Amino acid sequence: MCNSNQKSETENRLYRALRASGEKYGWWNSDGVLVALSGGGDSMAVFELLLHFFPGRIAAAHLEHGIRGEASEADAEFVESYCEQRGVRCFVRRCRVDHNRLPGESSEMAGRRLRYEFFFELLDREGFAFVATGHNADDSVETTLFHLFRGTGIRGLSGITPRRDRVIRPVIGVRRADLRLFLTELGVPWREDETNALDCYNRNKIRNRLLPWVRANINESPEDLILGLSEECAASDAESEKTAGAILAWISRSRPPAVVSWDTAAARKISRLSLVSAVRVQGRRLGLPALDRRRVSGLCDLITQSGRWRFQWAGDMEVCGARDVIGWLDRSAMTPPPDIEVKLELGEHSVLDWGCWKITAALVKNDGEAPAGSGAMSARLPADAPCRLSVSSASKTDPEFLRGITWWRAASTPIISWEHEKRAIRWMPGAFAGVHNGGDCDIIVHVFCLEEQTRKRGSVLWRE
Repeated sequence: MCNSNQKSETENRLYRALRASGEKYGWWNSDGVLVALSGGGDSMAVFELLLHFFPGRIAAAHLEHGIRGEASEADAEFVESYCEQRGVRCFVRRCRVDHNRLPGESSEMAGRRLRYEFFFELLDREGFAFVATGHNADDSVETTLFHLFRGTGIRGLSGITPRRDRVIRPVIGVRRADLRLFLTELGVPWREDETNALDCYNRNKIRNRLLPWVRANINESPEDLILGLSEECAASDAESEKTAGAILAWISRSRPPAVVSWDTAAARKISRLSLVSAVRVQGRRLGLPALDRRRVSGLCDLITQSGRWRFQWAGDMEVCGARDVIGWLDRSAMTPPPDIEVKLELGEHSVLDWGCWKITAALVKNDGEAPAGSGAMSARLPADAPCRLSVSSASKTDPEFLRGITWWRAASTPIISWEHEKRAIRWMPGAFAGVHNGGDCDIIVHVFCLEEQTRKRGSVLWRE
C-alpha cells in the first residue's frame, strides 16, 4: 500500500471511496479478489486501485468472447501482457459466444452468462472470495434510465448495487471521468471498445445521445440528480423489502407441488401497493427474472379477480390461481406422472415413488384393531391377500371425487386404488379413510410429500 503522502489528490479521493466501499460491503479484509479485467478503462482502473490499496490477494480473469474478431483477441493479449508486467496471475478463457447461445439468448446475454460462469468457477477453484467488476457511477445512471424506460419499479431505479453475493463493484460510486484521470496520472494504458461509440445498443444510445441532449437542454449535471434519486430509491426499496417479507410470511402456505403458495383470501386483503411489492419480492426470492411494471400489474389484477387463471412468469414457471390458493409451479408439475402398480403379498412392505410423493404400503393380517389412518396422509384399508395396489393421477378420476381439490394440484395428487371383493376401492391422501370392513387383511398406507423435489428446477434448488 502506498504512503498517503505520496498519493495525488485523485488517488486520495479514490482510496477513500474504495476503502469505504470495501468496509461497508464486507470485502476489504477478505481472502482475495478476482478482477474481471476486460482491458477497458473502467476495469483497468479497478485493477490498479486494488493493486495500490487492497491488502489481500489479487488476480485477473478475462473471457475472450470472439464477438469483435481480431479486436477481441487483441484485448486478451493486452490483458495477459499487462498482468505479466505487473506480476499478477491472469486467467484467460477463449470461447465463441455465438456458438454457445441458449435458445432465446442474445449475444449480449450469452456473453454475460459465460463470463460469470467462468468467474465463479475460478472463485471456487482458486479460493477467492469475490469477483470485482468495473461498474461505476455512470454505468449506474445508464442502468437506472434503461430500467425506467422498460417499466421498472422502485428497485430498478436504485441503479447497480455495490455488492450482490460474491460480485462486488468497488467503484460504483465513482464517476468514469475520475477513473480515467487516475489512469492518466499513473500512465496506465487501456483499450477502448470501439462499439461503445456506436448506437447499436440501447445503453449506448442513452450514453451517446440522450444524456448529452439532457445536458444541453435541461440540466448540465443530470448524472448527479439521477444518482441522488437512485440512493433514495435504494433506501425505499430496502424498507419495502422488509414490509413485503412480513406480508409473505402471513400469506404463504405449503401446497405441494407448488414451489410456493399464497392464501388467496389473505392476498386480496392487502393494499394494491403492498401486493405489487409482495409479487416482486416473491419473484426475487425464487430467483425469477424481474417483470416489468405492466406485467406485474397484470398479475395483480388476476390475483384480485375470482375464478381459475394461469400466468406465465418466465420459461416453464407459471403462477396459477384458484378460489382458495395461488401457486407458483413449474409447468411439469401439472403433468401427471405415469401410473404405477404393485402386487402386495401378506407381510410384504413396498415403497413407491410417484411424482413428488413417496408411498409406503404393507399388507398385514386383520387383527381387529381400531382403524388407523384418520389422519390426512395415512390409512388402514380393507383388502384380501394377495392384493394389487395402483397409484394414478387424481385428474384421471371423476369430478365428484375431486371436490375440494385445487385444480392445479389434481394432476400431481395421487389416487391409491386396490382390489377388494371384486371391486376397485379408491383413496386419496388427505381424505378420511376409517373404513374397516370385510377382507381378511389390511393395507397400511403412509404417504409423504417430498417437498424438496417440488422446489427443483434443473439443477437449482429453490427455497422460500
